Amino acid sequence: MKPEEPLRPAWLRALALAALSLALTLYAWSPMIAAYPHPSNGDGTMYQKILEAGRASIARYHEFPFWNPYECGGYPLWDNPQGFAGAPLLWIVFFVNSTATIYFWVITHVAFAFASMWLFARHEVRLSRAATFVAAAAWAYSGFHQQHYAGGHFTFVPWVFFPLAFLLWRRAENDVRYAVGLGMLAAWMFYEGAVYPLPHLVLLLSAETLTRVWPPRRLPLVLRAGAIAGVVAFTIAASRLLPVLDQLHQHSRPALHDVDVITWPTLKAMFLARQHGRDVLGQQWVWTEWGAYLGPILLTLGLLGIVAGGARTAWMAALLGFAFVLMCGHFARWAPWSFLIAHVPPFKEMRVPSRFRATVLMFLAAYAGIAVDRLLTAVQRLVPSRPWSRAMQTLVLAIALLGVGDIIGVGIDTIPQFFTSPPLTKPEPAAHFYYGGPGLAGFLDQPAQNRGELSCYDEWGFGQGSHLWQGDLPQARATDEGVTVEAVNRTQNTFTIDGVAKRPGARVLLNTVYDDDWKTNIGRTVNFANQLAIDLPEAGHFHVTARARPRTFVAGVILTVLGIAGTVAFFVRDARRRRRDRAGVS
Repeated sequence: MKPEEPLRPAWLRALALAALSLALTLYAWSPMIAAYPHPSNGDGTMYQKILEAGRASIARYHEFPFWNPYECGGYPLWDNPQGFAGAPLLWIVFFVNSTATIYFWVITHVAFAFASMWLFARHEVRLSRAATFVAAAAWAYSGFHQQHYAGGHFTFVPWVFFPLAFLLWRRAENDVRYAVGLGMLAAWMFYEGAVYPLPHLVLLLSAETLTRVWPPRRLPLVLRAGAIAGVVAFTIAASRLLPVLDQLHQHSRPALHDVDVITWPTLKAMFLARQHGRDVLGQQWVWTEWGAYLGPILLTLGLLGIVAGGARTAWMAALLGFAFVLMCGHFARWAPWSFLIAHVPPFKEMRVPSRFRATVLMFLAAYAGIAVDRLLTAVQRLVPSRPWSRAMQTLVLAIALLGVGDIIGVGIDTIPQFFTSPPLTKPEPAAHFYYGGPGLAGFLDQPAQNRGELSCYDEWGFGQGSHLWQGDLPQARATDEGVTVEAVNRTQNTFTIDGVAKRPGARVLLNTVYDDDWKTNIGRTVNFANQLAIDLPEAGHFHVTARARPRTFVAGVILTVLGIAGTVAFFVRDARRRRRDRAGVS
């Protein structure tokens, strides 16, 4: 087909793409908006409670969101690998409630999914606008995004950036700006809680690199791009990355033994079943982990596109095949997924191979766009009559758009069932934090009530089961007659305790679980049966402050500031150089 001229100026292209992405996403996810003020069910309540804890820390206690006391008897908040306390897009929670914030989070990321694939399909795969629209919609509104985001897996949203990441990585070989951009994107993803998406992305980008190792003269350029992207990502993400790495060093995530192998009935259902029950016959995981609806039209176009793409898109076919084999799980002793979870960190603490279906869907969506372009070109070449040619091209586009409407329609039918949790209330906050007791608010309302519970939803609650006490009681107590606790003040991140120690080594118990994040200004912190305790160094009056803060946080913040400053300096210098070059040419 005849090449299409881009819209000019560039800001108009960006505005048009943003408007199109947002308008389509608002329609596709309108059932969620209509469900307001109901939060998401299942895992969605866990992540929303993390958001509520972060807001309470800043708004009530004026503290950085380091510690979450509202569940499990306490667990890390900032350095929770599954958390998203550092995500910039969640800062609007200080202006609207957390349910509206989560809605905004989903809408913006699904819109990003459309824009991300649009940029990849348009600029890397070189599709027409019509074919790019089909590819972008097939990716953004597919069953993977519907099932996970409506189902409450809010930290899976970084998967929406995969097409953009592939575009940046393939361009980074010849332009370091794209390598810096990829590093910035990876850091952004990490702040959004990409504990699953980011390792998947690194694995797949590494596999993509193998398609470009010939001729050998390209290898130094690829290695340079990888080093730049890695340094930028590490430094900018360091304020959260270093604390998370420290948490992973302290604890091993308890994961169910993964033995899943995809079956043919499941493979067919995941791409074609418009509706499905929660359980999946013969599979280890529930349907949310399998749903990837693409529909018969777009799936057929995707398969046709693989054939029509030819050698020019062979790299995409190779990666699609690699992701497909990973998605199939433990089908043989040599299965890639079996090797990963047995030998390669952080995959050793992961599970659910079906999540690789996101990459399978991404490439199938791109191939659906390729099929549309090839069919339009074939019609133009084979049908000499101009009216008939245009009519048949219109039919091809109409069928493709029918496939887009099909996946959006499935989402409109599916999404409402996930947003039925009770709305947030506005409980009267307790004057002092404590666990349990009469009148404890619902799960999501406990941070607003300034009270918590000892039961645990989040897997990072390693201290669950420690002997904490419930009720409106002082939040520190003596272990024996060797110490008297006179006054206790507790905030989200701190305990301040006054009392008298009658002998050196007297021990005070604090009503929270132990973690290495806790430090004290006097004595030393002790792990007393998973409960935090402080051993006092000497007899006499004491004024103790115990504070939760990740051990590597300050070092991480310094690196992050340096990383951001260096990145800004790079782009400023590059812009000046390009202006000088243009002036010299003119």
